[in-house]
Amino acid sequence: MRSTTWTDLLETARWTPSPHNIQPWRLEIRGADVAELACETERLLPATDPTGSFTAAGLGIFIETLAISARSRGADVLAELHDEPLRMNGRALIPFARLRLVDGAPDELEPQLIEQRRTSRLPYDGREVAAEVLAAVTRIASEWGHTTSFTSDPAVVASVLDLNRQTLFYDLTDEEARNEIGRWLRFGRRSAAATRDGFSPQALGFPGWLLYLFFHHHRAFELPLVRSAVDRLYMRTMAGTRTIGLLQGPFETSEDWMRAGRMLARFWLTLTRHGVQLHPFGSIITNRDANRSMRRLLEHDLRYGTPWLVMRLGHSAEPPRSHRRSADELLVR
Repeated sequence: MRSTTWTDLLETARWTPSPHNIQPWRLEIRGADVAELACETERLLPATDPTGSFTAAGLGIFIETLAISARSRGADVLAELHDEPLRMNGRALIPFARLRLVDGAPDELEPQLIEQRRTSRLPYDGREVAAEVLAAVTRIASEWGHTTSFTSDPAVVASVLDLNRQTLFYDLTDEEARNEIGRWLRFGRRSAAATRDGFSPQALGFPGWLLYLFFHHHRAFELPLVRSAVDRLYMRTMAGTRTIGLLQGPFETSEDWMRAGRMLARFWLTLTRHGVQLHPFGSIITNRDANRSMRRLLEHDLRYGTPWLVMRLGHSAEPPRSHRRSADELLVR
């Protein structure tokens, strides 16, 4: 018998990951069993996510974490997508989905995993991810109509890591993209704790002063010696990576994006259960030239759909936790 409230579920679901930790979700409770999920317009990423696909996938992860939390209480969450474009339109909130609480069965994933899950940008310890773990997440992807491919070939892994480094720094030479990402950077512990969103220096693994210089005096980083030093510092955080993964499948419509996010929630939490970290490489997907290079490196097959997530997988020390807004802040009053 179910016994839960939307605010109960929000306390867990607020730990959902999102692009740049933007946390775009807002929930309006319409009744004990009905709520409206909306996207906060000012948290959209028109420069780096112009279609809203990755923001929509993040909202899908949020829906699935609500559902996982509900299932531990004898309930479940059904979602009816509104299919409104996630773009700047003058409104504060964009309706995303109507959510309903219904009776449900237990889930194999425990809600505690949602709070345990973190993105690790730390060095990994050099171990490959166990074959049985990769098989488990492959099954999850398949259940949602997606396919996976993994490689531990040292040459391919090194090439993907270098491609990500090149793409990340190239993208940040674009003023529009740099300004948008810069909005979500917090350059010290105090500012990160005050906003409770965005990237903290601890989460990124870079000193706050270096991030500040990079985003406010980026031309200095075009000097060969400075760029070389930053490249080396960045690649140190990639040390020990032995496994690279690719997810591909339906990723063309709002429904696709939401479903991909719901699948990714289960994929990521299953890795968490096995002590495996996931670090997504978003720039490789969104940068057109890098995307083509990635397809060649990973021998992408068009029959398996759109490649929409490249990631490194492995084992690291416990990553620092990014801040999150409170459940109360996420409610529409």
